[in-house]
Amino acid sequence: MIMNRFAEMLDLTGKTVIVTGGLSGAGRAIADAFIESGANVIITYNTSAEAAEEVKTKWPGRSLDFMHLDTGSIDSIDGFVKVVSEKGVAIDCLVNNAGIYPPKDIDEVTPEEWDSMLDVNARGVFFLSQKIRPLMKKGSIINISSINAANPARRLAHYGASKAAVEMLTRSQAQAYGPDIRVNCIAPGLIYKEGQDEYIPGWSDSYKERSALGRLVEPEEIGKLCLILASDLTSAVTGQTITADCGVSLAPYFYNEI
Repeated sequence: MIMNRFAEMLDLTGKTVIVTGGLSGAGRAIADAFIESGANVIITYNTSAEAAEEVKTKWPGRSLDFMHLDTGSIDSIDGFVKVVSEKGVAIDCLVNNAGIYPPKDIDEVTPEEWDSMLDVNARGVFFLSQKIRPLMKKGSIINISSINAANPARRLAHYGASKAAVEMLTRSQAQAYGPDIRVNCIAPGLIYKEGQDEYIPGWSDSYKERSALGRLVEPEEIGKLCLILASDLTSAVTGQTITADCGVSLAPYFYNEI
């Protein structure tokens, strides 16, 4: 009986969920988790819609919409929100997952690259949430941050700054949008994907060595956490950033035990 009650809380049949950047990586896993829960899912993409066919094949008969959205463009956000509002449905959950991640040495970042990073990763989260909010009666907003919001790296300074902004925004939104809307944030560590060392050679092995669990984060683990945060299982949780990094942030500052 208890398990049935908890299972019911994770059943989002009839709910409408938006997942930005939901056709690849962690975004795809997040979308899959909500689709499996029974939700009607609106998946956004920016550069390519090709993966939409794969999602449709995996989930035949499910209620899915695929819509273009560039979170770095206010015009694109306005157009997206207009189309969503014309559907006449209440939005129950918004997952702000879309983002960019181009590493570059701190002394080589250009003003244009800085602006692009902040526009997509932070400004887009702010204004999409602001404009979707009137379409939400009750529900949840989930923002995706990163452990780089709190852990400096010389090649990720602009990325870390954008994600630190997301974490403060999460707390501000939670305060402003309560009691009807809960707002939380997930800060993933290094998420596994093919060609992981393309950006920085060797960083996967280094991460595994320093991680308490000895591995990278699986995309599906972020999807499951989003589903839990959107459900009534976390009905008292708002304004929080939850770290999901397999314990890499627990790594000792010194190589030798003291």
